[in-house]
Amino acid sequence: MAIVTGAAQGVGRTVSLRLAEMGASVVINDIQEDKLDSVAEEISARGGVALAVRADVGIQSDVEKLVAQAETTFGRIDTLVNNAVAYGGVEKSDLNVEVTPDNAWERTFAVNFYGAVWATRFAIPIMQRGGGGVIVNVGSTSGFSGDTVHVAYAASMAAKYSLTRSVATSHGKRGIRVNAVASGLILSPTAQQNLSPEKLEAYNANLLVDEFGETEDLASVITFLAGPESKYITGQTIIVDGGFQAHQPWHAQNHIVHPQAPI
Repeated sequence: MAIVTGAAQGVGRTVSLRLAEMGASVVINDIQEDKLDSVAEEISARGGVALAVRADVGIQSDVEKLVAQAETTFGRIDTLVNNAVAYGGVEKSDLNVEVTPDNAWERTFAVNFYGAVWATRFAIPIMQRGGGGVIVNVGSTSGFSGDTVHVAYAASMAAKYSLTRSVATSHGKRGIRVNAVASGLILSPTAQQNLSPEKLEAYNANLLVDEFGETEDLASVITFLAGPESKYITGQTIIVDGGFQAHQPWHAQNHIVHPQAPI
């Protein structure tokens, strides 16, 4: 049995569908109720079992009710995917440390970090009663690199990866395995709508692969980490970004910086 937060669209939707196809009953969560119900119907139409629970993971009492409802309905929790992210709602105000307002910091950390803390806190005892469990924290490569904007978002991602290592260490011998996935640009339907051709061209120039990643590419890594094939992997953050973090920042301008480099 699995819980997936932020499951109404994009990566969360794809992960939920994959887990259901693998035989898991899935509790899917989001604040977008109509889209969430649509995902539940899609899972059911494919022969899976899904329960849609509207909850705001940035509110502790909502998270506690979400986890309790999962246990009440299915009797156990084997997998928790902390995928919900606050970004779009605060993106325009989350700029740099001088100007980003406190409410943007608070909302970003409430969803991106504390949401994972609370879900992990409430799920672990249930997992242990069932013999153990797996947690996958989903984040962004922003947690590794500085940028000129989105300071709160980046800080919340870094905190999420530290949480991953700490829980893997403190609870590994208690049957809890924890990993994280740091995502680069994923060309989801929402990203395709929001990114201009100029932005996509800039991103593409720094890819080390031929195509942008899609939701299935990230979901395959998440479900791998959630499954038994990855039983010897814990406390890790797996970067899935088409090679962005692998090269020097002037990769796209290599012909200028290193003209002597062989083509």
